[in-house]
Amino acid sequence: MSTALQPAGPRPDMASAFFEQAPTATQRIKGAIAGRFTFGELHADASRAIPLVPRDFPHVPGLRSFHTAAGEPAPLERGGDDLLVGTVRMGFGHHRIAYSVYTWALATGRTPWLHDLLDIDSPEAATIAGIDAFYSRWSRRAADVGGAIEWAWGKAMQQGDMDSLRFSCRLAERVAPLMRHLPKDLPVISTYPLCGQIAVACGFERVVNLVVDNYPQHFLLVPGALNLVQSPGNHTKLLQLGMPPESVASAGAWVSHGIASNAIADSAARIARHDRGAPLRLLVPVGGAGAQRVFINALLGELAPLLRDGRVHLMLNAGDHDHMAAAFHARLGELKLEHRKITSYGELNTFCAAHPLEGHEPGPAPVTLFHFERHFEAFSATDLLIRICDVMATKPSELAFFPVPKLHIRRVGDHEAASALRSMELGDGTPECRSVDDAARTLRLMLDDTGLLSRMNEDIALHSRSKLYDGSRVAIERALSDGPHWQKLGRRVAPTRGPIQR
Repeated sequence: MSTALQPAGPRPDMASAFFEQAPTATQRIKGAIAGRFTFGELHADASRAIPLVPRDFPHVPGLRSFHTAAGEPAPLERGGDDLLVGTVRMGFGHHRIAYSVYTWALATGRTPWLHDLLDIDSPEAATIAGIDAFYSRWSRRAADVGGAIEWAWGKAMQQGDMDSLRFSCRLAERVAPLMRHLPKDLPVISTYPLCGQIAVACGFERVVNLVVDNYPQHFLLVPGALNLVQSPGNHTKLLQLGMPPESVASAGAWVSHGIASNAIADSAARIARHDRGAPLRLLVPVGGAGAQRVFINALLGELAPLLRDGRVHLMLNAGDHDHMAAAFHARLGELKLEHRKITSYGELNTFCAAHPLEGHEPGPAPVTLFHFERHFEAFSATDLLIRICDVMATKPSELAFFPVPKLHIRRVGDHEAASALRSMELGDGTPECRSVDDAARTLRLMLDDTGLLSRMNEDIALHSRSKLYDGSRVAIERALSDGPHWQKLGRRVAPTRGPIQR
């Protein structure tokens, strides 16, 4: 038998140690087979640390991000309220959640440092990029083909069990050089579980993991970290999965500072717009995987009469996906709908400044198509456009938790259904509209004088007063606070500090 298929070595993995649940012989073999095909020649090496150097981050004054250093870098200049925001350029959701953290940190006088796993030029980052490419490719196929492929992919997205967590923790040990060079007393807020798992494997003293959606899975957790969730229901479910009480808490939604701090005023402005009969500004953002092309193109056909009549203005964000922008451009041409195209961050900021909720309507074209070259511009454009839209039509991703009236359209992965349900129960979003007809019919309910849109905005204002959308602020405060729970969490993964299994 190949050594890659041998039973586990001299110490437990982080997941098994934390949950005090050893894998069976079958689970060990399954994990070894999966690792053999994913890890390749990548081995855990406790002596390897990639030197990192910070650079100023474009478009966000005060933020610096880490990159591979050419030589040995100078020591990191730090203050008392510094924190490391760990993320990965995998889709848009994880970077959007990181954006929520560092905008809150900057607004409250803290110093955030951004660490994107894929910004570090290395074999470790290349392995992670390969996993992302696989996920994005199959997300697009499932959304466009539908049927059995969509069903199978949806079910696969709900299989984040203990085996998945063990595999992710083994991967974290192999890619730990991506973070090992940084000082271990720097508090870490992870917006992708692998980032937090790497931080724990490296021995960082305080790690906070922001659980990304509302469907409870082991895969989304970081053993040895404080795992924060966005709803009381998910908190309860994770306790039922066996999470120690000191390792999980409910914090609120991961929403950027500009949106969260203005939610009450923006809700009042949206109600006033509806009352005076202003055109409904509909924002449709594409997800980071670049899926939903078929659904959105079909929806454009249903929206065409409303767009021609001036009842709706569509803001369509294709992100950084060339194939989506080309498909939307062609579809708008087929429908003979005039549209304006915005492709730079400067144009985006000018557009948003010119069309606040209380200001002039975009026009004369009924559609504004956004398409960007860079990842940051692609996802952050949606955060900026939320402030000037009346309704956002989105799959129930991380955006399902944002304080804006939401028309939830067809999900990509069955795990997203739980996020739509949470939003519907809060009153700030619709049930998931699985068909184009259902989505168009629900949008007309928002347009007409049914009270639906006003009630959504009133609920958003109510929840905003209770600080429901301030979860990222809470995460920062928890990461920077002292307490015995940090040592207690560390002791649960202490057995993993032995000789590394290769």
